[in-house]
Amino acid sequence: MLQLGLAVIVTVALLVAVELVCGLFIVRDPEGDYVSDAVRGPRLSNLAPLVDDDELLWRNEPGARRRQPVNPSVFGHEDATWTIENNWEGFRGPERLTGGSHDAVYRILCIGDSITFGFNVDQDAPFARQLEALLRVRYPSRGFEVINAGVPGWTWAQGVRFLELHGLALNPDLVIMAHGTNDQFYSVRVSDKDHLDARRREGPSSRSLRAMLARTNTYRVLRLVLQPPEESKDSAGCAEQTARLGSCHRVAIDEIEEHIHHAKELTIMAGADLLVLNVDFVETGAVEAARRVTRREKIPFLDLVDRFHTLERADDDARARRVGLPPASAAPEPVTGGPRRVLLRCLAEPSAAGMSVQGDSFLAPGFHFDSPLWDDGTHGDERAGDGVYSVALQVPDIVFSLEYMFCREGRCEFTPLPPTPSSMGRRMIATDRDVVGPVDAFAERLLMAERPHPNRRGHAVIAEAVATELPALPSFARFVGAPAQ
Repeated sequence: MLQLGLAVIVTVALLVAVELVCGLFIVRDPEGDYVSDAVRGPRLSNLAPLVDDDELLWRNEPGARRRQPVNPSVFGHEDATWTIENNWEGFRGPERLTGGSHDAVYRILCIGDSITFGFNVDQDAPFARQLEALLRVRYPSRGFEVINAGVPGWTWAQGVRFLELHGLALNPDLVIMAHGTNDQFYSVRVSDKDHLDARRREGPSSRSLRAMLARTNTYRVLRLVLQPPEESKDSAGCAEQTARLGSCHRVAIDEIEEHIHHAKELTIMAGADLLVLNVDFVETGAVEAARRVTRREKIPFLDLVDRFHTLERADDDARARRVGLPPASAAPEPVTGGPRRVLLRCLAEPSAAGMSVQGDSFLAPGFHFDSPLWDDGTHGDERAGDGVYSVALQVPDIVFSLEYMFCREGRCEFTPLPPTPSSMGRRMIATDRDVVGPVDAFAERLLMAERPHPNRRGHAVIAEAVATELPALPSFARFVGAPAQ
């Protein structure tokens, strides 16, 4: 018996050692594919708790509770955290209402990605929660339930499949859908359609075994060593997409149109309204597909990206006026054949010292800058002693946009945090021509926690826009007893 026990201990120790050693060799996903890596975990590049799903690839972990730092950390607010509390169906928010007549409650189902989920904002801040609170104040004699079914990393393919398999069973009066960034941002080797089709072909037992093995470093190393070369090629859908469009993304532009069309058909059959939002703040090509299909099929569409830009420009211009400087501007024509002059400006405390700016070219490696800022009327500074620290950069003509951050005595305004640092926490400015940048406020953003994700105030803007749109929808007009606008 003692020998058996020792054998078990030695075997377990050897397996653990093999797993740790294999982990040293895993420097990238064997397929070089973001989604393939996520499916095998699922391990996305954010910290939202997710679990493998047979039908949807992944979903939120039911009942998950987590508190974590806001990422990137903001100068002066380094202790800021956000809390996730999923209900037992995996929706972020409280348990759904049960009992009573559905006629007494107007139910809104929000389906989307990490923006809908509310990545980087606290539990009560996602627009679904703020929308529900807003409606209860505006219509105190009516009942409302807003379900947040957003899942980080989801695309239109996953969102519409969820709607078809699970969402409509919740009997929503209105379905709000908001996808785009994940569809087009990543270049992949296996499309979402191919991933989902493969899941349909697998049996439940093989799916469970694959999911368990895929979490181990040993399995991943064996795949690297043993899989035939042809298995690492692009999927059939990706090969077709690449031949047709030149590259493969998780969901092609024409597929996005098909998914939105299908969502409309599903909601019509269920007697619900559909509202499509553009919250693709990274501004991929997905929005063009959404605009075309919603215009063609007369689906209500709200462009929140355009609304955010309008509000941010107004805020920038107001700040410039307050300090007596001209607002941001750009030369009428792009500069070709020579460097561009880019003026970066930052409003800081009058006593600020050691101000600087650092950054890199975006999608054009090779141009890095780390420069002091001046408030003495030199180096491009427009007026000495006004608290606006500035520098005029000469940007090469191969660089069309910059990512940058302002720093004070060596501490930058936004700091990416491990273990999964935010890769989109810096500011951005287009540089295809001579540019006078906005008067940025040090360590402040109006509506965004980082480039893809709104902050609490940004989510409030989305909630207000949706609430303003609701009276134009037939289902809502019937519910509140007023004609549709």
